[in-house]
Amino acid sequence: MHKLLLPLYFILSLIPALSKAQDHQYDINKVDHNGLVANLYLPKVKSKVPAVIAFGGSEGGLGTGNANGEMIAPHGIAVLGLAYFKDKGIPQTLDQIPMEYFIDAINYLDTHPSIDSSKIGVVGGSRGSEAAFLLATLDSRIKSVVVTTPSKVAWNGLTMPKSAWTMDDKDIPALALGLDSNATLLNRFNAALDDQNLVKKSLFKFENINGPILMISAEKDQIWPSYQMAKDIELYLKNRQFQHKVVHNSYKTGHGFSQETAPRIKKSIINHFLGTL
Repeated sequence: MHKLLLPLYFILSLIPALSKAQDHQYDINKVDHNGLVANLYLPKVKSKVPAVIAFGGSEGGLGTGNANGEMIAPHGIAVLGLAYFKDKGIPQTLDQIPMEYFIDAINYLDTHPSIDSSKIGVVGGSRGSEAAFLLATLDSRIKSVVVTTPSKVAWNGLTMPKSAWTMDDKDIPALALGLDSNATLLNRFNAALDDQNLVKKSLFKFENINGPILMISAEKDQIWPSYQMAKDIELYLKNRQFQHKVVHNSYKTGHGFSQETAPRIKKSIINHFLGTL
């Protein structure tokens, strides 16, 4: 599985002075809980605050989580910027990542004295959208979801022919790339998605999500068909009479979006969480 390009923190870093306007001051604390590699961006307010678990995609590390913390915390929402691979003490590659690790992140927020545990959301992009959707379907404590350039299915890991994700020490059903390495990534993803039987096995159980969803896709995505997969998710939920609001914003850009679209994307993410948590 090839690395996907231009992570969300790159998009957010393109935003100039808009991201510097702060309504709330916040503290940044390194998390010490059950092996989590994370920073907690905690607004300095007297009352309990909502919280968002934020992480990136195939770039790994804390970069995207930290960028989301800097973006969202000034608006009075705590952010748990999380690394799930490519950092000390956790897997070094995006392979066989246990979903229990993400559930531990919810457990941490659930017991934190400054967090309103009834208002926890998640944001993830690209490969991280898989973890975000899985977490929201596995744990009803997630009450709001944002995904950028999303996938509708789980995929194999980056370096081995096994699912990128596990639960209870078992592989979560996942797709492998189609064709061979001579084909473009987009064609390889599309070829895999043509197998409807395998897609059905690897499709996330979106109907189990316990809150509103914001999807942000790229209409000219050169990595995987995020726009079409987001449209498929919309139809899937409509057919199942999903009780929560689903918003799909698409942009006529590639997988990494653009400097021009970055402010609108940022604003939509912030507004979604302000309106749903």
